[in-house]
Amino acid sequence: MPRPISHERDSAGYLPIEGYGAIGNGRTIALVGADGSIDWCPFSRIDRASVFARILDADRGGYWQIVPDEPWTATRSYLDDTNILVTTFTTEHGEVELIDLMPSIAFGSDLGYSKRLWDGILLRIVRGTRGAVPMRQEIRPGFNYGLESTKVEVIPGRGALLSGDTAALRVILSAEMTAVEDGVVATWVATEGDECFASASYHGLGAVVWADLPDAEARDLYIREVEGWQRWMARCTYDGPYPEYVRRSALILKLLDYLPSGAMAAAATTSLPEKLGGVRNWDYRYAWIRDTSFAIHALNSIGFRDEAEGFLQWVIDVTNDDPTALQIMYRVDGGSDLAEVELDHMSGYKGSQPVRVGNGAHDQAQLDRFGEIIDAAWTHRRFGGVVNGALWEYICEVVELIFERWRHVDSGIWEVRSEPRRMTYSNVMCWVGIDRAIRLAEVDEREAPLERWRALRDEIRAEIMQLGVAPGGYFSQGFGDDILDASALAFPLRNFVPVDHPVMQRTIDEVKRQLTEDGLVGRYVVRDDGDNIDGLPGNEGHFLLCSCWLIDCLTGLGELERATELLEKLLDRANDLGLYAEEVDAESGAFLGNFPQAFSHLGLINTIVNLARAQGDLAHAPDAHYDDITGAMRAGTVHTS
Repeated sequence: MPRPISHERDSAGYLPIEGYGAIGNGRTIALVGADGSIDWCPFSRIDRASVFARILDADRGGYWQIVPDEPWTATRSYLDDTNILVTTFTTEHGEVELIDLMPSIAFGSDLGYSKRLWDGILLRIVRGTRGAVPMRQEIRPGFNYGLESTKVEVIPGRGALLSGDTAALRVILSAEMTAVEDGVVATWVATEGDECFASASYHGLGAVVWADLPDAEARDLYIREVEGWQRWMARCTYDGPYPEYVRRSALILKLLDYLPSGAMAAAATTSLPEKLGGVRNWDYRYAWIRDTSFAIHALNSIGFRDEAEGFLQWVIDVTNDDPTALQIMYRVDGGSDLAEVELDHMSGYKGSQPVRVGNGAHDQAQLDRFGEIIDAAWTHRRFGGVVNGALWEYICEVVELIFERWRHVDSGIWEVRSEPRRMTYSNVMCWVGIDRAIRLAEVDEREAPLERWRALRDEIRAEIMQLGVAPGGYFSQGFGDDILDASALAFPLRNFVPVDHPVMQRTIDEVKRQLTEDGLVGRYVVRDDGDNIDGLPGNEGHFLLCSCWLIDCLTGLGELERATELLEKLLDRANDLGLYAEEVDAESGAFLGNFPQAFSHLGLINTIVNLARAQGDLAHAPDAHYDDITGAMRAGTVHTS
């Protein structure tokens, strides 16, 4: 079972990363702490400036906290099959529920709030369930990453307007509010049977015309949100073991899905550190091309075909049908400007600097993206999708790019900040691109220069097996080096090499020996002293996606008991809500990196489905006409994780 989570802040005012839950509306995401404080929320899009960012600067970042005004304990959970968070506070005098949600642009538009929903509303409901509990609300925005001071205008009986230089919040609360420096506070007593509604509606200008949000209409938004999420989750077809983790992961991925475009953000946050006090702090609020094949397989395998197809379509759309223009990542609206800027005024999570906005890796050369796109199209086809003539032409253009560039140096899957090299994973993904194009041509009987393509596929494989294998007999990170890299665990899943091939077996053994601690896998060896091979100082946590890949390899080898043991250890690493960050500190269990993380939840879905299929525990599997994971990894069927 997930471990209990502390709601205590440290002396500097920070909660542990695992102390947060996520809510969202299809455009942006907010993080709610275990102490009832919203400590992160950009409006009106996930990659825009924050209004609340206490998670990145406890003093100036901004927050909105609702909590009992006396000593308390708390438990929390999501309402079944929703992204509506319920925190239950218990005090000496009674019990209250704090219900947090962001009404979605997909639900409730019939209420006449379409523009306000689009800009963003945070809705909080305090329900007295027992006794009489004194409550306190404190809302102190930090507009534009805390750069702007807040002007406060309290309207007696009508709420308040909190505005910075570039945006404003219209705040409504059933209780009377009092102005304080940079915000408002309110106190009241929540008695059994009472319901108190609080809302904050965002607008990108200081002049706001939003009217009140009456309690009855706020209640309607809440009801529609519950019904909308549960209606969406009813599409889930997964019926195997650990269903609560699969369903929660699907819901988190849906939060990260930017509904206007179909893009999936890699995570909800920026600059949560991979090492406390270190510099490995990146902005992940963008959509990576690399994520497509991972997402398409995971979402299709549990019944969410529309979301899977939407992500693939978005990838094609952002290039305007021209793959030569393909970047490795984009803004969720398709924008290509991701210039990296350091926010020197912010102290960073627990002193981890710099705080970054934008991502300098956006213009790196990363060859794997070409293979990812074609593999995504192949996965789409395997799950019953159609590859039409225009998409086939697009794929053929990508194949030509592989012909031109596969021997180029690049920065690889991990986006190293050191000098580009010839990366083994990147070359494997070039092989994958050619292989999947051949498969598509064969299954749909397309005209294609198959002999030329097969010759290149063979040439790439031969070069990898010659230059991408270290003297120790395992796959290396780059050609000609002896660096062990856990990304090689994905090679059997990509059908590049059988899981029981001698080089793959040695790779698995070395990953277990060198990179694994208590079932968690690091990406590669990084040290605290001096610079590392990736061009960055300091170490990092254990990477959850790589941990999933190790379990997949054990499943492929038929070591199902050990795979199950490691999976259950991994499930126990979730926070109390079933959420994961990018990394975990193996010793303390603390989350590291941005949160919640798409890679972690995608990997978890695929790993659970693969193991369930291998154990014969799935009555329904959308791709059940293919072999189970063991047969796939040994005999040629691809199950991406």
